[in-house]
Amino acid sequence: MFAALRQRQPGQPLYRILWWHLYHGLCFLAFVPLYRFRAHHVHRIPRTGPILFVANHQSYYDPIIVGLGAHFRQFFAMARATLWKSKAFRWMTVPLNPIPVEQGTGDVKAIKRCVQALKEGQALLVFPEGARTPDGSIQTFEPGVMLLIKRAKPTVIPVALDGAYDVWPIHESAPKATGRIGCIYGHPIPAQTLLDMKPRDACEHLRTQVANLQAELRTHLHPKPRRRSTRLPSTV
Repeated sequence: MFAALRQRQPGQPLYRILWWHLYHGLCFLAFVPLYRFRAHHVHRIPRTGPILFVANHQSYYDPIIVGLGAHFRQFFAMARATLWKSKAFRWMTVPLNPIPVEQGTGDVKAIKRCVQALKEGQALLVFPEGARTPDGSIQTFEPGVMLLIKRAKPTVIPVALDGAYDVWPIHESAPKATGRIGCIYGHPIPAQTLLDMKPRDACEHLRTQVANLQAELRTHLHPKPRRRSTRLPSTV
């Protein structure tokens, strides 16, 4: 059992893996009844090897949402350093192994930590939009994500989230107590597939993948009601 647990985050202390496991259970117990949380296509996530989760960014809940579906691949998560001023954010994300990044400064130290984690066979979560969406739409993906892909060559997993913006938009200081939240995982993309493109084209390709996944996710979160038949009963 312990060998299987250690595989979730190779090389990390067992207490951190167990802490994530406990945190995952508590969040699952909260998110399923409150937000009717569902994760789709979890089977697409590789069980071993370096993984880069690339997701859209809707709210402070996002790392938790991705982790609820990908609990067997515990990850590190990049987040801007200014978020550490929020006690609520620190409480929510410390179990998710956050790596603080000084935005706009070319934070070499943070990049090295991320690359090292990937080279050790870890999983890493990034939000290429750089900040939470201001209006719910998916913003432009910044090319910095391609630096990680170039240096560590991980398998890239596009991830789409939806519903989190409605529950906790950027202009609100606290989340709503109810709503509908979900996430969906895309097909694995080999690093070389993206490296063969120009960086901007690769970022747009990833953004398109996430947008398409989000459209699919919305059909699960908000299924259209079946129309009643208007045909008259046949007569004999």
